[in-house]
Amino acid sequence: MAEGFAVREAVDVGMWAQTLMLALTARGIASCAQGALSLYPEVVRESLGVAADRKLLFGISFGYEDAAVAANSARVERATLEDAVAFHD
Repeated sequence: MAEGFAVREAVDVGMWAQTLMLALTARGIASCAQGALSLYPEVVRESLGVAADRKLLFGISFGYEDAAVAANSARVERATLEDAVAFHD
């Protein structure tokens, strides 16, 4: 994300990332957003050639899931709608 941008634009990037991940899933490609990458921006910048004027929000790993790997069978339950959303009249 460009250095001059703030929270509003970060939300846009997040929505774009979710759409990308959903599109990957629709094509049978697994993905994982990795926010921890933002803790090591210099390593990522050096490895990927990311300019210093870009904020690193997260990375996305993607590929074909190997169902035989035990880690890939982990699933997390979702919060209920009532726990996650507040409706206002």
